[in-house]
Amino acid sequence: MAAAAAAGLPITGNNVRIARLRDRHRGRRCFVLGNGPSLLPEDLDLLSDEFTFASNKIYKMFPRTRWRPSFYLVVDEVILRQNLEDIDRVEAGLRFGLACYRDLMRADIYFNNNLGVGTAERFSRNVMHTLRSSGTVSFHLLQLAFHMGFAEVYLLGHDYNFVGAISRVDGTERTIEAARGRLHFADDYVREGERPAGQDPRAMYRGMEEARQVFESDGRRILNASRSSCLDVFERCDLETVVGRRRES
Repeated sequence: MAAAAAAGLPITGNNVRIARLRDRHRGRRCFVLGNGPSLLPEDLDLLSDEFTFASNKIYKMFPRTRWRPSFYLVVDEVILRQNLEDIDRVEAGLRFGLACYRDLMRADIYFNNNLGVGTAERFSRNVMHTLRSSGTVSFHLLQLAFHMGFAEVYLLGHDYNFVGAISRVDGTERTIEAARGRLHFADDYVREGERPAGQDPRAMYRGMEEARQVFESDGRRILNASRSSCLDVFERCDLETVVGRRRES
């Protein structure tokens, strides 16, 4: 309650729940999942005892794994409205949503989004006030991980293999001209006739760069443990080495 009041926010049950998340897992590690094609059910089972952030249609992986996410979030209105029934059934430790969707989806905690003029693509160090967007829900998840105090964040399933995805080699910006294989871990991730979510590759890349800067400025780090990834912002690492055990062959 004191944290909400100190931030100049009304002492509501929702704001108290946000305040109680602050530094709850300080110094620990977590995994932020993307839904790219390299995400494997076997890898998720390795993370059953880890803190994990997941989003969007991760529930399509549930029939193939015992794992369930610690934290779950949807921010894209297109995905939410087209899959509301499935999203409302997602099993997770805590379900997060945006305050603007409070009357649409069921969540444990709701966050404001993009409050503040001219700050729509800036990493928020104060999620009590607002989360901010930068082209991908993973940017929101990284802000939440920072708020909770996680010191090491590992990305998994962040393939970034879609048309227009940006990389920089020797300071030269490049974009992917053609999709490198399928775009999601499930062939039916986007159903026939369903409108896909919008993408802003430049905002995605800029947001990932800023997330890295914010974490590193606070003595923390983000690493990319994805099996396959065109995202070159973060140092790559091996998942098995991180979790300390091998997948069963």
